[in-house]
Amino acid sequence: MTIIVNNNIKATTMLLIFMLLATFSMITSAHTLKETTARISLRDGQVEVRLWLDMNRWQSHLQDSQAWLLGDNPQVMSLGLTPKETNLYLKNVLHKQILLMLNNQSVSLQLMTILSPKNSTEHHDYTEVVLTGKHKQSSVEQLNIAFPKSLGVIHASFVKPKYQLVAAGSNVQVSFSGLE
Repeated sequence: MTIIVNNNIKATTMLLIFMLLATFSMITSAHTLKETTARISLRDGQVEVRLWLDMNRWQSHLQDSQAWLLGDNPQVMSLGLTPKETNLYLKNVLHKQILLMLNNQSVSLQLMTILSPKNSTEHHDYTEVVLTGKHKQSSVEQLNIAFPKSLGVIHASFVKPKYQLVAAGSNVQVSFSGLE
């Protein structure tokens, strides 16, 4: 009888430990997005596209011949490229495959920077890529953007700032109704 009780206690204890470990791993991974994230910001005459991506995962996908066969990539990235050649290849992919239109007019984007991970708490170990473009739209009513399929799912946020002058020592009230 005591052997059965001890086995039940051991089994229950192991089950509780497993459940706690599973819960802790879900909690820690809940804060990290495994996909690429993007923030597209509109300003007067300018648009900025910021991407946070797992560079190793992206390069691996670009070098995958099956992804090429499935049409995810227009060509397979060669193995054994130098760091300079790799950067040039990635810049070309971004330049050719990120398509941005404002009010049905194409906007050319230029790569500004590729920043290596800084162990940021917001975007963890992801590389930050910044692209900018200029436009002559007096009012942007519509934005269309397409990303390379090789980046996978992208969690995007779109920012259209509302500017207002705030006098020193005073308060300001901003209404967000009618913005959607």
